[in-house]
Amino acid sequence: MSWATTQNNLGRALVNLGRRESSTERLEEAVAAFHAALTEHTRERVPLEWAMTQNNLGSALVTLSERESGRARLEEAVAAFHAALTELTRERGPLRWATAQNNLDKALARLREFDTAGRRGEIHRFVP
Repeated sequence: MSWATTQNNLGRALVNLGRRESSTERLEEAVAAFHAALTEHTRERVPLEWAMTQNNLGSALVTLSERESGRARLEEAVAAFHAALTELTRERGPLRWATAQNNLDKALARLREFDTAGRRGEIHRFVP
């Protein structure tokens, strides 16, 4: 197992822990682990691993956004999901493609909820 795969797995474990805790510390550590994995899991070297790490990063960012105000994390998540979908195509792997599409849709729905609530002057917590 490579160092980048270990970082990716660490990030996934940290997200699972972070979902059970009220603080954002574990989720921020997960985001850092995914970014670290992406330094070795490059698109050029291992496109599918890169895409899966991008997808994991996006999921962590969405979860983190639920605990913070502002839309920056959601925008980062949308960018990560779009990046993942450049390699996770329907033809290459329909299940992985569908998962990434679903994750992107959830992030975009959260952004729409944020924008709608912001126009009314109130931000509501999004419940998936």
